[in-house]
Amino acid sequence: MRLGNAPTAVSAIAGAWALYGGEPLQVAGVGVAIVAAYIGGMLLNDVIDQSFDEKHHPNRPLPQGLISRLHAIAAAIFCGMLCLTLAGASAQTEALIVLAAVGLYSWLHKASVWMAALLLGTCRGMAVLLAAAMLGDGASGISTPIVLTLTVAHGAAGAAITVAASQEHRQRPGPGGLVPLARLLPLVVFVLLDPPGSAFEDWATDPGMLAMLGWLVWELACERKRRGDHPGQAVGAWIAGFSAVDLVVASWVLHVPSMALATICFVLSRVLQRFLPAT
Repeated sequence: MRLGNAPTAVSAIAGAWALYGGEPLQVAGVGVAIVAAYIGGMLLNDVIDQSFDEKHHPNRPLPQGLISRLHAIAAAIFCGMLCLTLAGASAQTEALIVLAAVGLYSWLHKASVWMAALLLGTCRGMAVLLAAAMLGDGASGISTPIVLTLTVAHGAAGAAITVAASQEHRQRPGPGGLVPLARLLPLVVFVLLDPPGSAFEDWATDPGMLAMLGWLVWELACERKRRGDHPGQAVGAWIAGFSAVDLVVASWVLHVPSMALATICFVLSRVLQRFLPAT
């Protein structure tokens, strides 16, 4: 169970929340729907990988007997139904795509790293679209620059991290620069489409640019981990970076509640990763 990464799934709602707002209970419902899909996917993944984990990861819940296979399957089904129920009619299509991608990833991720990358990238990107559809009243909520930027950034980064994680046993999982580049390109396009102003002072003092600078510093720290004595730690740091990207976009809109959410999710994921494995 990779529960240490769960906060990064919650922060996927930051962009849509910053753009569309929403009542606290409505926003909480979106967060629960996405987390339900995430946890359901982890449970299904562990069920399908049980025989593999018994040999290679005996400390996981199913091999240890902490939860039965039947209970894990039932819990995964419950999580999927909860996600569909909370999505409602306005976001039913997005929720179905998320759950289909989660199921296919759990089934096929061991078959091909490229298939796994495509499917996990789809899961990460569609989580953003699901949040936008739920808060933005359906399909009309998913076609804005903010939502599309986060969708591409998260989808591309999810795929890149999957490729890197498949090589974490190597001296340097890589290739280097793939994950930050996957995130940087859509963010640069977004900034060029919505610049903070024409003067240097506008750029230097804009909260979104300051948040982007912080994100770049974090990516450099991740690269240092990749080149260090424990390169596998870079994977967890890259995963926490999902929340850092959410913070950049929320800061661009200057929506303080979603900025706070992304920050809390980033910090919480790093704290949990100290006790729970990220991969």
